[in-house]
Amino acid sequence: MEISVVIPTFNNCDVLRRTIEALGRQTLPPSAYEIVIADDGSTDGTRAMVAEAQRGAVPIQYVVQAHGGRSAARNRGARAARGRVLLFIDADIWATPTLLATHRAHYPPGASRLGVQGRTLTHPDARTTAFMRARELTPDLSVRRRRNLAPVHIITRNFSIPRCEFEAAGGFDEGFTGYGWEDIELAMRMQARGVRFEYDPAALGYHYHVETFEGACRKLRQAGEGAVYFWQKHGRSAHLGVFLEILPALLPLKWLVFRTPLFMPLFRRLRPYAEARGWLLLANECYTELIWEAYYDGVFTALRRTRASALQPAAQARRT
Repeated sequence: MEISVVIPTFNNCDVLRRTIEALGRQTLPPSAYEIVIADDGSTDGTRAMVAEAQRGAVPIQYVVQAHGGRSAARNRGARAARGRVLLFIDADIWATPTLLATHRAHYPPGASRLGVQGRTLTHPDARTTAFMRARELTPDLSVRRRRNLAPVHIITRNFSIPRCEFEAAGGFDEGFTGYGWEDIELAMRMQARGVRFEYDPAALGYHYHVETFEGACRKLRQAGEGAVYFWQKHGRSAHLGVFLEILPALLPLKWLVFRTPLFMPLFRRLRPYAEARGWLLLANECYTELIWEAYYDGVFTALRRTRASALQPAAQARRT
């Protein structure tokens, strides 16, 4: 078994069906890979759908856990996997036919100390709402080196790593229970052990997710809470604080912009106005600022929780 494709999923049955179908059309022979569905407690018929898909030529494992987040689901899937290389993709990534072969080409027998980041593009059929069309107006200007890719560019919606390196790093930190950061944090730990990363845009998958503005805000609120956990876990380093935009020196300004009524009410009023008139550039600016507002709602919520936890022992000592 060369590659195990590990897919965490939660209540995404119909899209996951298409993901499995795309993986069944790979140029690799079915004997060279398997699919491991790590179900994070779905209640939408995922189990029955996967059971039907297991009749196909590609081996499919199905493992299930109580709802605990993507990190826990990926770890559960990795433990069940049999391949020497783990390819993590999300349940809404539709692979091109050469995706697996492109990843495998980076791992001749005995290869280690390497992880490969593939490329992901938004599927054209997902651009069906004003929100999705507006978000696509903002180009991705990130510079990704083909060799020695920085850990901050690692996204496990299309990322492969030898099983031995994943296990040696300890897998995903299951303290990340919400959206965001668990992949970058894992990549940082791998890099500290000497693993290097490469970017291969030919390892292409299409992201089919018709996201809503409200859903994006929920995710970024979780990401704000996760950012505080990430920063504290790694010693509150200044470099990481700048990357996450939660360095204490920055927070008074962030509070002024995102937590006072000076700016954000204007964007809330402008958003429906821009949407109704199809002014996508203005709508996208409103979406961006309001999503950042949700991020800092999560950040300040997590910081308050941290302070409250730190004060509890002192308060108990005073009472005794």
